[in-house]
Amino acid sequence: MPPLLVTAAIIRCEDRILLTRRPPHVRLGGWWEFPGGKLDAEESPQEGLKREIIEELGIEIEVGPIFEVVYYRYERGPVLIMAYECRQCDDRPIRNIEVCDHRWILPTQLDQFEILPADQPIVEKLQTIGMTASGIQIP
Repeated sequence: MPPLLVTAAIIRCEDRILLTRRPPHVRLGGWWEFPGGKLDAEESPQEGLKREIIEELGIEIEVGPIFEVVYYRYERGPVLIMAYECRQCDDRPIRNIEVCDHRWILPTQLDQFEILPADQPIVEKLQTIGMTASGIQIP
């Protein structure tokens, strides 16, 4: 079975990153994750990520370079997560449309949240490099 292709946004605001919480009625409900989701058939990862963020949070983002790629096997099947550096490019407030909560947190606070197992390599990388040490610029 080929992996499900999924995108994730590492959205930064100063020294914090955005986490979202899955609604209780969905699979793995209540867990925290980096926002994003599945790709539609004819979308590029960047297009799919922009669409997902509008659908979930009601904001526009610019998608930058890949931050991390993760392969993880859940019981229901494998996923391949492409996590991109992103930044919000409008001044609209975040709305919890398809998520039940969101938080801006420091990398040192990531251990305080029950984050999806597939997102753990992203968490580890964020904690290892630190927010200010990444030096990644988004055009």
